[in-house]
Parts: sequence; C-alpha cells; structure tokens
Amino acid sequence: MSSVYNTMEKVHKRALEAVGKTLGEIDVNGTINVNNKSYPGNVIEQVWFDHPADNNTEPDFPEAGVELKVTPIDQQTKNINKRKVTKVIAGERLVLNKINYQNEYGKSFEQSSFWKKNKLIELIQYYRRDVSHKKKISSGEKIEDKTKYRVSYANLLSMTELKNFGLPKETVIEIPKKDLEIIKQDWKKISEYINSGKADQLSEGLTNYLGACTKSTSGADYTKQKYSDVPAKPRAYSFKAKFINELINNHIIGPDHTEAVSSIVKDISELKKKTLEEIIVSRFTPYYGMKQSELIKKLGIEVRKSQSQKNINNMIIRGILNLPTTTDDVTSEEIEKAEISLKTVPLRMSQPKEHFKFMGIPSFLELVNESWEDSKVYDFLERKKFLLLVFNDFNKKKNSDSYETNPEKIIFTGAKFWNMPINDIEGPVKRVWKTEVEKLKNGVELTFTKNGNNEIRIKNNFIKPSIEDILHLRPDAQVAQYKSQYYKDVLVKEVPKKKLMNNSRKLPRPAKWKDRPDSEKENFTDDYMTKQAWWLSKEYIYQQIKDLL
Repeated sequence: MSSVYNTMEKVHKRALEAVGKTLGEIDVNGTINVNNKSYPGNVIEQVWFDHPADNNTEPDFPEAGVELKVTPIDQQTKNINKRKVTKVIAGERLVLNKINYQNEYGKSFEQSSFWKKNKLIELIQYYRRDVSHKKKISSGEKIEDKTKYRVSYANLLSMTELKNFGLPKETVIEIPKKDLEIIKQDWKKISEYINSGKADQLSEGLTNYLGACTKSTSGADYTKQKYSDVPAKPRAYSFKAKFINELINNHIIGPDHTEAVSSIVKDISELKKKTLEEIIVSRFTPYYGMKQSELIKKLGIEVRKSQSQKNINNMIIRGILNLPTTTDDVTSEEIEKAEISLKTVPLRMSQPKEHFKFMGIPSFLELVNESWEDSKVYDFLERKKFLLLVFNDFNKKKNSDSYETNPEKIIFTGAKFWNMPINDIEGPVKRVWKTEVEKLKNGVELTFTKNGNNEIRIKNNFIKPSIEDILHLRPDAQVAQYKSQYYKDVLVKEVPKKKLMNNSRKLPRPAKWKDRPDSEKENFTDDYMTKQAWWLSKEYIYQQIKDLL
C-alpha cells in the first residue's frame, strides 16, 4: 500500500507539525496502550503517521527512503569550569534495525541492511524528564504520565548529502564525514564477526559509534548464523547514546556546548589508513618507556604535593592527548561519542598492584531484584570499551604499609584498548554474579573477629578474587559500617562537628552472624552491611595487559 508520505519533504513536514504536541494530544482517543514500553513510538508511527507497525527490511517510508525513529531526550545540568551548563542528552541508545546474520553475510557496506534502512532517518525526540529525578523514578516514588511527554524536536538525520531538499536545512543533521568513516569502521568490524561465524561473540564494547546491541524479549532467545552451529544472541545495529548526544547538542545548542571538546583526529584522511583505536594508541607510543618525571616536565604539568599517583597519571594521559589537565569533565570528541573509559592500570615491579573497581552498588534491595540478562553488570561490561594505560612502579617500601613515590621510578609502559570478551561475561562473571546475589537473597554470612591488636574485623562469605573468579564484591567505603546511617562527633580543625556516617546499605535479608558478642549487636546489626562494589580481580586485568610489558 502506497503511503501519502512518499517524499522526504512530506515525511519531514509532518514530523515538524508534531513538535510541541504531547503524546496524549496526538493519541486523543487513547487507541494506544500507554503501559506498552513502545508507547511513544507507537503513538507517532501508528496515530500521527497512520503507519502500521512492521519489521520490513526497507525504510518505513520506502518511496521517500526515510526510516522513522522516536526516542526520548532528558535534560542534564552540570558544573563545568565553575558555571552551570544545561545539556540535552539522549535518554537511551538509538536502536536501529535488527541484524539478520544470514542475510547480512558477505554484504558490502553499501549493500548492507544498515545502510539501506538508516542512511536517512526522521528522528523525532520527545522530552521525558530532568535526570535529577532519576532516583525518584527508579524507586517508584515519582510515577510519570507518558501521555504528557512532549515532542521537542524533529530532525532529519542524514548520512548522505541532501540535494534539492525543499525544506529548511536547519532541521537537518548531517552526520560529519569523519563520523561516517568511524561508523564504516564499526560496521566492518561487526561484519567481520558475522562473516567468520562469530556473531555469538559480538558485543557493543567492540565498536565505537555504531554498536550491535542485544535485542530480544528474553535472555534465552538465540538465532542461527551462517556456517556455524553456535547460535547467537539476536542483535540490532544501534548508535550509542553519547554519539547521539553530541550530534543533537552541536545542532541545538551549538558546537561550544561543553566549552572545549577537543578532537584527537584532526585529519579525516588518517581514518582512511588506520582505525580510530590505532590512531588513539599512536598518540601514546612516542611516550612508551618514559619516566613519570620526564612526562611531567615534557607535558608542562603542575603537580601539587597533595595529589595522588592516580591523579598525576590521569593528568599525564590527558596531557598526551592534548586535553585540559585541570578538569575531568572535558574530554575528546571521539572518546565522548564512543563512550570509552580511560583507566590507568598501576603495576608494582611488573606485577598487578590493585583490583579493578568498575561499578558501585547503590542498593542491595535493587540488586537482588535484577535478572542476569537485565542486570547493570551485564549491561555495563557488554557495552563498555576501556582504554587501559599502564604505569609500572619500581619504588621500594618506605615502611610496613607505604611505598616511596619517586617519579623517577614510575614508568609509562603502554596503552591498549580492551573490552571484556562475551565468553568471560557469560562464563565466570555470570557464575559469580548469580552466586553472590543468591547469598544476599538468603542472608550473607558474617563472622566477627579480632586481630592481634584487638581491632574488630568482619569476614563475609563472598567469593575471593582469583584468575578463575574474575568478578568479586569488595567494600566501597574506607570506613566499615554495619548499622544504618548516624551522626558521629568529630573534630575539624579542633572544632567539634557532626559527621554523617552513611557507609552502609540495607540488606534484603538479615545477615547470619557468627561469633558476634551480644554487647556488639547495636553496632553490628542484622539488617545493614558496609556498601559494596563490583570489582575485577587484579590477576585477570594483568592477563589483559601483560603483552605490553
């Protein structure tokens, strides 16, 4: 059936007419189920455009060559360089078409379903919330009325040059040529996994701007791939949320929305010869083997006595990438869009020095209600790409519990991109996650002990880190606490003050105590435990970077 929206101008004109309207005003007769997760998209597609829901390989408006996408935007205010900057942020990644591993096999970029379906997208964005209310929303304290979500923007997102376009160009977002080169590199990497029968090993962390995100109703869903008996999780092409963030903020607010977003890749021709990862790593290679003291001098970094080694190393990394060393908020355009985490890995005499914290646990109660497939741990590790930066510390011990910090004896060893392989996520990480969540559900076992100095130590039955058990729970507070928050009298510059002690979190089930004296029940209660975080074992991280030594 032919659509009345048979040109890109007609599609875009209709989209622009929706701006300012709430979803309830559009679906005035309440024909769409408001409890459906896809409610906003269904209202725009089925009511506003009178377009039936489908899963065609062609764009939604084939004659116009336009795909329709409806996504949320949120508002975020941050302090940057001592002034408040309000940004529009994408509420989620922009999920595109489902990847058919069999049909996509052997295709070129121009032949791919990704290109045919998404080269021109009508991107309709509705305002959802100010993210300062996120905690209230997740806890159920603030219930939102989806019918009041308001359409804020309608833009044509184009990966091709629009010639003879009959509507105002200010509502067109052309994806820059440099970004398109990185998107092509990402597509090529996804394609290589499909063509080699390794679609089961795909993850979002493998790529930069264009991802292959999981897309299924249940974690047990799997689909066939070509020339392999191993089934793969269903996945869809998607643009990462921060990639969309940068595009919309540059378009709506202007290129100075963060005051100083630097670029690592200045010349697009570099991307014709090297991948983005190779280019970023090449910025570090001239500095391999240099002492911390040499790097501080060469990069003109001012170091204060109070600064930690971690802080100094971070400043060095930012200096090498020619980013401001005075703030952590301003990053490079490419690192921001690709959602890359820069992580320094300190070694002690070429051996792993510390475990790798990647996620705090704000609530045990929320944790035990997650399923593995929808867990924050799975989501984070599956989509996160790290840039690991290794510093080898040859300083000797000063006394029993501290080391010297001579910058002459700290060497920058190398840089490496890394994302956790899906086999590790679905193997040891999943196993430990399920085991530890089960312990919290059944009541964690706590043992009251005292050491030789009569200091109280509490032991638990969580798994200890190792090369096999790569994931583990560790405290996420410097001071242990086993009761609810309270105020403690402290001296600040000899003035007595009340300090809030909020280092514990409520347990979903009472703890099972062993050897706890009755006199200590008030301080070491059944219902609270020191807050914890998820860590990766230092032995496991060492395996990922030892090739740099």
